[in-house]
Amino acid sequence: MSQKQLKLPSLLLLTFVLLISWSLMTSACSDDDTATDCKGCILNRMKYDCPSCVRPLRCMAKCLWAGTPRIKCTKKCDCNKGYPRLSDCKKCMSKCKCSCTS
Repeated sequence: MSQKQLKLPSLLLLTFVLLISWSLMTSACSDDDTATDCKGCILNRMKYDCPSCVRPLRCMAKCLWAGTPRIKCTKKCDCNKGYPRLSDCKKCMSKCKCSCTS
């Protein structure tokens, strides 16, 4: 086979693989129903199931977005011996399965 004959199937295969991988990547994270379900789940958990976690979770979010290391944020936002602890909030919020990879 000549080089031209080898290039065409290789090019077609490469194009096919790129199209498949592109469609898989975009479908994994852009599903509006999943995003809506995730957002709704989080809002419902914070409103009805874990209302006491709103303050510590907001504290953690602000702290982490400010660029503070996680360990410092945990010390700052955890309710020492009070309730709820961040670990309690994590358990409560973990019922929402929000992930682009799942």
